[in-house]
Amino acid sequence: MITLSDLATVAFTFVFSAFFENALHKASHYPASGRLYRWHKIHHRDYPVKRLESDTYIDSSNLLDNGYARYILGTQVCLGLIVPTRIFLIFWIQSTTYALFLEHMHQQFHLKQSPWLRYKWFRRLKKDHLRHHVKLRTNYSFFMPIVDQLQNTYETVGPTD
Repeated sequence: MITLSDLATVAFTFVFSAFFENALHKASHYPASGRLYRWHKIHHRDYPVKRLESDTYIDSSNLLDNGYARYILGTQVCLGLIVPTRIFLIFWIQSTTYALFLEHMHQQFHLKQSPWLRYKWFRRLKKDHLRHHVKLRTNYSFFMPIVDQLQNTYETVGPTD
């Protein structure tokens, strides 16, 4: 049976994931983040301003060296040590699904012919992300532009066709 506590956990996890994603992405743009910065810089070399899209997704980084995955897994483990199992399982399933979907969509943002292009919401998020590759201090969030808006790091790109 789904409880009010379960629904609160789902809501919290969604908000947490949106802000955590933004914070991780933002941190990966600063040399002080060390290994995370060096890892993420590879992606911006794969997709420079003059080549924001490609026919197939380009990833020159080592799959096993995913900088974001380290922080996501670390956070999940820490939470698992301090919250009840039921809350942890909800958080783990939802945050893992969020991260995997985000990775998939991020790859789609860089494809010239993504099947998601038929959706206006996708085209809007894609424009926002590609704008981030042009202006690195803007549009850190992938799904929730409101997080960038709250931090004055959102830059609109114009109407979506």
